[in-house]
Amino acid sequence: MKINMECLIKKLFVLIVVTICITCCKSYSIESAPYIASGEFVMDEESTDYSICGVNVQVLNKSEKNIREMNLVFFLFDRDGEPAEECRSMLSFEIEKNIGGMQEGSFCVSLDKYLTAVPEEKLLVDYLYLSKIIYEDGFVWEDPFGLVAFR
Repeated sequence: MKINMECLIKKLFVLIVVTICITCCKSYSIESAPYIASGEFVMDEESTDYSICGVNVQVLNKSEKNIREMNLVFFLFDRDGEPAEECRSMLSFEIEKNIGGMQEGSFCVSLDKYLTAVPEEKLLVDYLYLSKIIYEDGFVWEDPFGLVAFR
């Protein structure tokens, strides 16, 4: 039986992060996050945002402050829950997007330059979180390990 070490290391990383979140970080909760975010993998031939595929992201700014910039992190998996073979499973993007206080914003991030192969089927976006939010007034909110997302 051949063991895929890269896959094993990625699963171990996710397990360690989840364990840390559960045991050590009870002060983080989804209710305390200044946002709600979701994402969906898309492959639309007529898209102007990407050539092959991307992720449509929706962010609700729960703060009264205006967002100027954010760091978006998510993982990609196949339908069996395995890390995506077509690209790195964990992706991070610095997004410059103005989202007003108590407003919703949406955008698409292209995955084109991260692919090693064209996906045969839709991938699943999971563990999506904002690791950093920079507001217009200069205030910075951070959750570098996605503790809010793993609650």
